[in-house]
Amino acid sequence: MDDASTLKAVLPGYEIGDELGRGAYGVVWAGRHRQLGREVAVKQLSPGLVQNQEVRARFLAEAQVLASIAHPHIVPIYDYVEHDDACALVMERLGGGTVWNKFVQQGFDQRTACAIALITCSGLQGAHQHGVLHRDMKPENILFGAERALKVTDFGIARVLGEDDALATPDGGLLGTPAYMAPEQASGSDIGPPTDVYAAGVMLYELLSGRLPYSEEGGPLAIILRHVNEVPEPLMKVAPATPPQVAEGVMRALARAPEDRFATAEEFGVTIGAAAAAAWGPEWMDGLEIALREPGPILESARRPASTGAGTATVGGSSDPVRPQVELHVGGAAEGLVLSELMPLRRVPVEVPAFPTALTWAGMIVALIALVCGLLGVGSNAPTPSPSTVPVTVAGHNPAAGPVPLNLDRRIPVSVVAAGGAGRPITAQLQLSLGGLPVVHTTSVPFVAFGGRWTTFVDASAARYLVGGKLIAKLNIATTRGSISETFGARAARSPFATLGGVVGIVLTLIVIAYAESLLRALRRGRRKVKPGTNVGMVVVGAFGGVAAAMWGWMLTVSYLTFSGVVIAAALGAVAGLLCGLAARQVGRRTRAIRQANRLVLVARRRQVSGNPALAGSKS
Repeated sequence: MDDASTLKAVLPGYEIGDELGRGAYGVVWAGRHRQLGREVAVKQLSPGLVQNQEVRARFLAEAQVLASIAHPHIVPIYDYVEHDDACALVMERLGGGTVWNKFVQQGFDQRTACAIALITCSGLQGAHQHGVLHRDMKPENILFGAERALKVTDFGIARVLGEDDALATPDGGLLGTPAYMAPEQASGSDIGPPTDVYAAGVMLYELLSGRLPYSEEGGPLAIILRHVNEVPEPLMKVAPATPPQVAEGVMRALARAPEDRFATAEEFGVTIGAAAAAAWGPEWMDGLEIALREPGPILESARRPASTGAGTATVGGSSDPVRPQVELHVGGAAEGLVLSELMPLRRVPVEVPAFPTALTWAGMIVALIALVCGLLGVGSNAPTPSPSTVPVTVAGHNPAAGPVPLNLDRRIPVSVVAAGGAGRPITAQLQLSLGGLPVVHTTSVPFVAFGGRWTTFVDASAARYLVGGKLIAKLNIATTRGSISETFGARAARSPFATLGGVVGIVLTLIVIAYAESLLRALRRGRRKVKPGTNVGMVVVGAFGGVAAAMWGWMLTVSYLTFSGVVIAAALGAVAGLLCGLAARQVGRRTRAIRQANRLVLVARRRQVSGNPALAGSKS
């Protein structure tokens, strides 16, 4: 026997019509009382839940409480039926559609959005005064009826599943709508009226701005994690046309801690009503398609005289990029939900490390400093020869006057004017170094007297394909009375890019980039198999990155490549590598936590979670 046939058998006094909707808890059917001719909606509990006696008892208890509530903005309960494998509520049928449908199709101006919020708060306050929490407040649960009526439905339906916890399904989904779920509801903490206030605040935020306060990427559990751990984007930032007092009230309703929100739905409604009156005047609700029919503080606040403000902007409608539906449709089988497959969401780890913004910026800044210091050759100044008692020229230039141009393809002339105190020069030897490492030592060659000077030619051609550009040269001269050394800057004629040193610099850069990308990718993905020494690897890669930056400064002939300059760039690079590695590891932990949250429900099933009556219910 199908669902419709079952209802017809247990509700003989009603004509059962078409299916109006199907959700996580059951099916809603159109109905009509045969004798009274009253149009009704019949909510039939899912067969997978009906078989649990505790669920049936809670369903009846909730129906009894809801039936006792007489409020103009709450859908009234007319009847309750329980027979064999059927449990059903008979309630008023409103045919005007939901707030969400009209928002998507037509959109609302700011005044209408605030009026919807006041009506919602009025309905919530009426339920809260009877000890009933909604637990799943959203635009889809607010219905339009005749004569500008607007009513809230589905009060307390989530409570029939057991505790106040949000429940997760085996495939990682949620029962309820994560986009509107308060942090304490997700984490299993105590809930109360501020929980429904939070959902109402999210709804008004959406109606005013056309978007939700949090991103919806990553699935239902990822959305919940943002509600628990992140601060919502200010409403005035995404919808600057919103009256500031209204935006302030909405953001207070979205506070993560319940004690920081409005204590009651009425308090939230009074705040929004007063803010709207201040922005648009005491008659701001006149002429709207809906009306607040419950007298009391909320309506009084909305009618208080106040200075008028600017006009309103329409948000929503088919042309606006409003959110996709985030509703969770569970249980494709005819049985619907299976209670034994659900687990409290608080058993899913929802504590996720915050994104390491400060650490990331620190790593990027230090890396930039290392790059600039390497390119500019900080600490890589060429030595300035001190005035010598023996005038020396190398390739026709005085070393003390600046970098000496060298053509390594030819022999380099060295001339000395002998002075009595220094002795007669005997031999000369030239050493070229790069980054503190000697590149070539020429052989010692004797001086010969020529034109009143002592002259010789040193052959450094062995280095012509090794290095180019700016180099550090050291000239050693042996005399009859000892030795003389001059260290000075030189510039080889050949471009560094046409030498082995340039090739090494380019290859080192490519290796650094490849290894850094590989290590950072492994850290960011949050894989458990990432070795603990990966951060050490980032330090090493960062140090070599600093060396590569210093080499590029030399290859671009911006600076000399000296040992001190290489050490400074390498040290800064190592610090940058450490900071970037730590930041990437925290990103990985965040990614892993979200991934675990989306998958852990399956693990919980294998562990056979026990001790909760809602989890130990009968199988479907």
